[in-house]
Amino acid sequence: MLHLPIAKAHNRLSTLLKKVAQTPIVLTRRGKAVGVLISPEEYERLKRFEAYDTLVSIAQTLRESGLTADELHRTSREDLEGRP
Repeated sequence: MLHLPIAKAHNRLSTLLKKVAQTPIVLTRRGKAVGVLISPEEYERLKRFEAYDTLVSIAQTLRESGLTADELHRTSREDLEGRP
């Protein structure tokens, strides 16, 4: 992982964008990380992981609630269609 002050990154953006395919680039201000440049592929991978993690969390909550699949289906259908 490459660390680079924002002031230096500003004039090298084109070059840095080529490097993010190999490694993330941490942008710093006064020695502290303020951002990270990552490749589009890495960004999409992280988004997919976040979505998966959300689904796992929802599934766990549903299991703990004791709600059955039939009850969930009926309730959500009623809510969506606005009818009992």
